Amino acid sequence: MILVDTSAFIDFYRPKGAPDIQRLVAQVIAADMVAINGIIQTELLAFAHSKKEYKMLASDLGAFHWLELDKSVFDTASQIGFALRRNGITVPSTDLIIAASAIESEAELYHVDRHFERIAEHSKLQQIYLPEM
Repeated sequence: MILVDTSAFIDFYRPKGAPDIQRLVAQVIAADMVAINGIIQTELLAFAHSKKEYKMLASDLGAFHWLELDKSVFDTASQIGFALRRNGITVPSTDLIIAASAIESEAELYHVDRHFERIAEHSKLQQIYLPEM
């Protein structure tokens, strides 16, 4: 399973997005390996430009595997955030939750957000920074 972060989806859906990222995301979609969670859904849908785009995105997202955000995810996110802060690193809570969701689900995270590389340095997060693939 591959948890595709909002940052990668933005490139995927953007008409002038990075072709390599669009290709990689399309490949995991075609292989039915894409997972999302509530944070990613909210980030994508909240910034839709129109009702038509909102409906199209919601339909697309409904086809992906759903990762629940239960208490264990928030416990893991909190522990990672605490460890990072002890090392002088601050990342957004949403990124901590997304990373914890991937860890708890044993999913690999595809992203275009350097925060996840920092998280991976201090956790069990398996991640791929797509521009480097």
